[in-house]
Amino acid sequence: MRLVGVALFYTTRVWALLARKFWQFTTGAFLNAKAKSCGIVWIYGKGRFANVGGLEIGNNVHVNFGANWVCDGGLTIGDNVHFSSNCTIYTRNHNARGTALPYDNENIARPVTIERNVWIGANVTIVPGTKIGEGAIIGAGAVVYGDIPAFTILGAASPSKIGARDEVHYRELDAKGSYGGSGGKPIQSDRVKG
Repeated sequence: MRLVGVALFYTTRVWALLARKFWQFTTGAFLNAKAKSCGIVWIYGKGRFANVGGLEIGNNVHVNFGANWVCDGGLTIGDNVHFSSNCTIYTRNHNARGTALPYDNENIARPVTIERNVWIGANVTIVPGTKIGEGAIIGAGAVVYGDIPAFTILGAASPSKIGARDEVHYRELDAKGSYGGSGGKPIQSDRVKG
């Protein structure tokens, strides 16, 4: 029985290596063909890269499995940047001040810039309009927004209030029954309001 276990262990290791090589090849080819510019990128597993026409990526960039990048608002990544697993980057967001609740179908794009020699930890989310300076380290689980100065080490701090919705605007839309469905597209208010 021990030999079967050892054989299965090595078989799964071979399949994992082949799967990693497959995603490396296919995703690398996709980024090279579709991105605005693409240097040498190492992909270590399956990820989702949407609207890569707005992506500019440097050399020696390492992206671990589970990446989820939405690039149409503009995403610039410098040389020698390393992303741990499950890194999410958004360069656009829905409009929470639009014509429906919780948001409408208008997208607001803001570019994200990650300068050279940055290390992004596991399960990090980077929101639109963020700039991460050269040599910064972003700790696991952080939600990153705004300007992060060069050489900063940023951890996942405890949650804190970063702003508030416009309550008057909110109440007006709620009273009108203006709600957004999939992608913020307007839906009939009688389907959601009881």
